[in-house]
Amino acid sequence: MTGKPGGEDQQADLGEPLTPPVRSIERPYPDGWFAVATSAEVGIGKVVTRRLAGQDVVLYRTRTGRLRAVRPFCPHLGAHLGHGGTVRGENLVCPFHHFEFAPDGACVRTGYDTPPPPTRLGPVEFREIDGLIFVWRHAQGTGPTWEIDVPPPAAFPRARASARTVAAHPDDFMENVVDYGHFVPLHKVALEVVSPPRFLGARMMSAYRLGRADDQSRSAPLWAPAMETTAYGLGVLYGEATSPRIGLHLRNWTCVTPVSPGQAVLRSTVTVRFTWRRCRWLARALAALISVPFARATVSQSARDVAIWQHRAHVEHPRLARGDGPIMKYRRWAAQFTSAPSEPTADAQPPARIA
Repeated sequence: MTGKPGGEDQQADLGEPLTPPVRSIERPYPDGWFAVATSAEVGIGKVVTRRLAGQDVVLYRTRTGRLRAVRPFCPHLGAHLGHGGTVRGENLVCPFHHFEFAPDGACVRTGYDTPPPPTRLGPVEFREIDGLIFVWRHAQGTGPTWEIDVPPPAAFPRARASARTVAAHPDDFMENVVDYGHFVPLHKVALEVVSPPRFLGARMMSAYRLGRADDQSRSAPLWAPAMETTAYGLGVLYGEATSPRIGLHLRNWTCVTPVSPGQAVLRSTVTVRFTWRRCRWLARALAALISVPFARATVSQSARDVAIWQHRAHVEHPRLARGDGPIMKYRRWAAQFTSAPSEPTADAQPPARIA
């Protein structure tokens, strides 16, 4: 079942309630960029709260369209800005005493017309890319050390988006990219590696084609485009495919955001366009039509992985076999995204309340 644009309020039904994952070793939250919302979810004048690695992040957009991300608690007396906070013009208004904070975070007004205290909101580093909002998270509180590349502009229609809460760690998803051995048994598709993974800093780049598992040649059809992917840390996978034979151009983001121990939000966007110079109206109509099954297939196939992840133990020293893929190379690359947490600060957030 496909989630509609609108994100976490439109979650796919996986058929059964989530159960706590079984782990031999509980893994820490990774460092890096993580998608916390779509741009459409944070409209003008809207205040949105998102969970990331056990803490809340408050997003809001001013009346002129400026996006901001801040820590959730008012520095005055600790009210949660995401629960009742509002936007007044360019300012974020605290629900408790109606203190107002300018886009730069500075307190500029109180609710009773007295001089505002010299304080400001805690900023959170964010990037808005291709209709997604990414937030930087680091265990030691350091700022961004790498960036997500902005894809080149192209006349894509609005992406189909979905978001689901799953019992998984971001590493479960990203390791799947190089786990070649699971494609035929679990997904019933054959994988043809066009370009094996290359590891460069925080990026992992590869390319592959998918074919039918019952094809004895185990190769993809000639018309099938190679999907070129780039992983940015453990939270973001960007994929793009172009098929000149049929004029197809596909763009896909798959993002895994840890929200609490053993749970993450799996967010995906898919958009398709045809590069025909003639019959452009037909190209637009066909692109809108086929984007639906593409999005549904993405959700359906990932649901098979989710069913494994939620009961999976992380094996530190796996007994690998030929055909498994470069899993250990991947793990050596992935190790850079784990840092020892810094000492808790005075404004550390309380545990999330359970509704």
